[in-house]
Amino acid sequence: MAEQRTLKRIGVVVHQDRPLAAELAARVIAWSEALGATVMLTDADARAAGAPSLAVESEQLVTADVVVAIGGDGTVLRAVGMVADAGVPLVALNAGQLGYLADVAPERAEWALDELAAGRGRLEERMRVQATVTPAAGDPQTPISTRTGLNEVVVERSLTGHTLRLRVYLDGEFFTSYVTDGMVVATPTGSTAYALSVRGPIVAPTHRALVMVPVAPHLLFDRAMVLEASSTVELEVVGHRSAVLSVDGQSGTEVAPGGRVCCSMAPVPARFIRFEQLRFHDVLKRKFSLADR
Repeated sequence: MAEQRTLKRIGVVVHQDRPLAAELAARVIAWSEALGATVMLTDADARAAGAPSLAVESEQLVTADVVVAIGGDGTVLRAVGMVADAGVPLVALNAGQLGYLADVAPERAEWALDELAAGRGRLEERMRVQATVTPAAGDPQTPISTRTGLNEVVVERSLTGHTLRLRVYLDGEFFTSYVTDGMVVATPTGSTAYALSVRGPIVAPTHRALVMVPVAPHLLFDRAMVLEASSTVELEVVGHRSAVLSVDGQSGTEVAPGGRVCCSMAPVPARFIRFEQLRFHDVLKRKFSLADR
């Protein structure tokens, strides 16, 4: 059961290009205002929901008692990125196809919100992964930076047609070198995202572990590895080609030769409030249309 909570400030994050998401957002806003709560959306989300008067600076969402994410898994990832560090829990309403994260069906939106207001629901924590980028020695112009994701960290080649050379250190000790298209370091939640597409293992999402999956490696040892959650995975870019770092599909960080990306469990998990006991293997069966035979 989720702890009894006062709902004075409710944040809403909405998919900006789906009519169903806008319709659900209007219903959530009406429900919240009937409760007497203050509703907050970013400017872009407020315009998408047809409620521009409710727009606030995105930084204010961390003051919410709960954030309602309306859309698909991508919208949930965006909401997590905005408020998870502050420990704000999320309710995820599905406005698309069956997802792994957005679990409340549109027709059950008000029921879920009523359950939330009554203090019912189950608090579920999902491990996140943190990536700290350290530039090459002798590069004082590039600062150390840290990014956090719910699904995965990916270090991949910056040029199509060329491979990437990585030295991998596990818990501070050299493990091996890879010639590869990239390396995925995923959480259990992310094991059904990019990691799955490169033949990584499926891990139950509430488990705690790091999953390291090479992308098209050019060596005999081409297997994924499931590591303890307390492990660190450090990827050093070697050779003369840069790499590109992406976190939860959001790219833009170049890692020059000699730079390192250290991946570890983030100190603060993502928090979700769930209202139904959906078994993970049932979600997999529906997602992949697995037959009962």
